[in-house]
Amino acid sequence: MSQKHVTARVSEDLYEKIERIKDEEQTDRSTTINRLLERGVGDWQIETAVRRYREGTVSLGRAAELADVSVWRFLDVLDERGVETNYDESDLEADIAAVRDDE
Repeated sequence: MSQKHVTARVSEDLYEKIERIKDEEQTDRSTTINRLLERGVGDWQIETAVRRYREGTVSLGRAAELADVSVWRFLDVLDERGVETNYDESDLEADIAAVRDDE
């Protein structure tokens, strides 16, 4: 996988926090920042997918795709957050059709 170089200005407080995490994790700064960004982006994807699912603008299957997790993992996420599922037989049929289209 190719990589891109990213430059960002951060507050001194945030820089110091990154340095503490780097020392705790015993990694270099680049690896630490990359891990934190991956975690942050993943959290953002899940939160956005949960919000859109709760609003009813996406189906369960689409929300799982947006969160970049399996439907089963997304169901766990919804349960952890106390979000009721709006999944019925028509949703199941739509998800099955979508899987068949991908084959």
